[in-house]
Amino acid sequence: MSAYRSRAALIALGALLAACARHSTPTSGAAPQVTVGRAFTTRLAVVRTAVGDVEPGASPVITAPVGGRLTGISVQSGSVVVAGEILARLRPSDPAGAPRPALVIRAPVNARVARVFAQDGRRLHPGQRLFGLAGASIRTARAPFPAVLHPPLRIGQRVLLHSPLAPRSPVTGTIARLTPAKRNALYAWITLPPRPGFTVGSPLRVDVMAGSAQRLLVPPGAVFLRRVGTVVFVVRGRHVYEQRVRAARVVSQGVVVRSGLRPGTEVVTHAQARLTNGMRVRIARHLAP
Repeated sequence: MSAYRSRAALIALGALLAACARHSTPTSGAAPQVTVGRAFTTRLAVVRTAVGDVEPGASPVITAPVGGRLTGISVQSGSVVVAGEILARLRPSDPAGAPRPALVIRAPVNARVARVFAQDGRRLHPGQRLFGLAGASIRTARAPFPAVLHPPLRIGQRVLLHSPLAPRSPVTGTIARLTPAKRNALYAWITLPPRPGFTVGSPLRVDVMAGSAQRLLVPPGAVFLRRVGTVVFVVRGRHVYEQRVRAARVVSQGVVVRSGLRPGTEVVTHAQARLTNGMRVRIARHLAP
């Protein structure tokens, strides 16, 4: 996870923990009421993140994402295209000879076709140039990623870009090319349309969807901040006990826990007073799993 994303996650998690920590002091001898939920697993999107910047986009080139035969070229040099317009189709080659559905090659932004490099019906190899675009509105984002990712980055892949200058207005861009960088990394060059907050030189965060995976979560409010770090209070009978956990990030369903807990464990999600290790409690209600 990048420093940019880590800071954002820590701020969100810190705000949640601060809210959880605001409890009144219990009356002497009285067992505070608590609400209880369970740790659970769910499938969440896996997002790869990198921090990059916006650069001038001088004549970006669309390349073939895979090898195959190009068909149905619908533009020529000088054509004006809009974002999402179909430029051609690419039928991937299959060593086994099995038919595979054609890939659609689309314009990533509003632009003018400056050059058509390929011919209809020609066989292409991955990365071969197809179309050159030009336009004053074109911008390019550059972001470093590890050279080895699973699944790997690919040309034509769509990504989501966030600017701290426009935090509520993410932009979808398209990977136009991949080039080697230092220290076992590569640069993803991403074509994007102009938007407020995405001016040349501004920083941005690039999110790449990399599938999904099972993750362990606890309900909102179940993670508390103590001197030892982040903890949950595990319910055993009529008592609660501190259990240290590694909390990763806040999502809509709750808090993602990296380690320290098992699915199905009962944990406190709300308490009327500050809890301590081994404290006797009264369970007011259970949250539905």
